[in-house]
Amino acid sequence: MGISLEIFSLYRLAQEDANCSHYLLLKVDQAAFSNADAGEYNYVVEVADRIREALIEVYRAEQLANECTEFHVATLIGELQNTPIGEELRQEHSKFYLDLWVAETRFGHPWVVLGTAEDEEAFWQQVEEDGDFARLEALRPAAKLRAFFLTEMDIWRSRYGHQVKDWRS
Repeated sequence: MGISLEIFSLYRLAQEDANCSHYLLLKVDQAAFSNADAGEYNYVVEVADRIREALIEVYRAEQLANECTEFHVATLIGELQNTPIGEELRQEHSKFYLDLWVAETRFGHPWVVLGTAEDEEAFWQQVEEDGDFARLEALRPAAKLRAFFLTEMDIWRSRYGHQVKDWRS
């Protein structure tokens, strides 16, 4: 049985002609699936991909449109399939900016370690203290960037208001 995963995906949205870029961090839950059923696996991956696409559109329409008038191309910078460092990233609802530390891993693109911390040394200390992160073999230095944070619950909150419960129920 493939377990359900919280997947954090970091995107750069850029409008190259205007030398303009913005960062977007998405938190999406990928459902569990049967390892014996490739079709089921493909389905849960496709659902998670579609949720990410919808969140990018929510960001473009509700946040980015207020900051920049041009269309921005979204490019995946990295992905973490683990609980990141920082309480802010454990929120069910988001829609806020945060300062984020991001480090590549020895496994290459798209795998990253990311989180929030007071400074880079505090980030690395937390990475080193966590066995799951240690196995990812993150590479120094970490980059600090400011990202807008959205979760999949924000899609439903945007469309149906604050009373929405988990839509998967």
